[in-house]
Amino acid sequence: MPKWQRIASLIIQHNKQSLTRIRYDWGRELVVIASTGILLGLFYYMFRDFLQDKLNDLPTSLRELIATRLRAVVMLGLGLWVGGRLSNLYRDEPGWAHFALRSGEDPQVVRAFRLGQSLLLIAVSYGIFGYFFQPELSLQIGSLALAGATFAFMRYRKESTGPQNLKPILRDAPESRADTLRNWRWFQIVQRNRLCRLCLVISLILQLSIAVMHGLGWPLFLTVLATMMASALLAWALAFQLEDDMRAIWFERQLGCSHEEFVKVYEHISWRLGLGLALLSLVSILVTGVPGRVPLGEWIKLLPIAALFPLITPAIMFQVAPERPLLQILITSLIGLFLGTAIYAHILSIVLVPIAITYAKNYQKDNFYRS
Repeated sequence: MPKWQRIASLIIQHNKQSLTRIRYDWGRELVVIASTGILLGLFYYMFRDFLQDKLNDLPTSLRELIATRLRAVVMLGLGLWVGGRLSNLYRDEPGWAHFALRSGEDPQVVRAFRLGQSLLLIAVSYGIFGYFFQPELSLQIGSLALAGATFAFMRYRKESTGPQNLKPILRDAPESRADTLRNWRWFQIVQRNRLCRLCLVISLILQLSIAVMHGLGWPLFLTVLATMMASALLAWALAFQLEDDMRAIWFERQLGCSHEEFVKVYEHISWRLGLGLALLSLVSILVTGVPGRVPLGEWIKLLPIAALFPLITPAIMFQVAPERPLLQILITSLIGLFLGTAIYAHILSIVLVPIAITYAKNYQKDNFYRS
């Protein structure tokens, strides 16, 4: 068989994996696809109506600035995502490239396969985002540069193998099973899981920008949106950690961990994250001061909104597909958007949060052993 056919065969088989999984798990995948589509449709209509109503009150220059910043954030995330996928493609761990080499395939064919798959990934990713967001050429070049830098950094980290100074992950002291499970996941989120750490860092940076918005006297609804985004990023970190947990969930099951006990672990972590962000919001309000045209009571609404998104995550994490972080992110963001908007409208709407959490928990009862 000619080399080009072997290269094309590897590319086709590599991209056929997802379609094969959908084919043999069609019922579950259909639920996930339908749920994702419905949630994306709701986001589209809600944001279109809400943003059109609010943004029309802003000056044209400020609207253009917000749109440019939003496109920049999207392209920034796309660059990081593409860089990570490229790094995974060049891993030495089991995959189609690794399988081909062990089967006696020509290394040149494998290198051409990796190059062709990389170009296909870049073309499809940037083609789709370019069609929907229509970013400027400078943003696309910057995003591609970021993807290359991410790829080079992750490759360097993998190849630089030297003597390692191993440190214990957990404390060598007696503690309960719940404390051990909680401390383990907290360590993973803060120090090990890269996506979780990235979400935490971006959330912190966004919170610092919110403090600047306070000082400059930006409209309150923009500050509320930024606070929702910072809070949502904390919930996304929990979703990515849950994805990792589901790969080895058999361990907790072998320990006899109950559904309530596992959910309680995530509740403790979500309270840490939510209250931490709420405290940062309070500090930023006190340090930068409050614009005189908006009452202090309106700015206090930012505190429950800041803690909202991570707090509702444990109540919905076993609703549909806990191993799918995108679905977790969409559900959490949609519920948080509803509740956050209600709190923004009236502070007494905060009573809806515990009601919604309690109500949602009933729909995932004992799903820990079914997922």
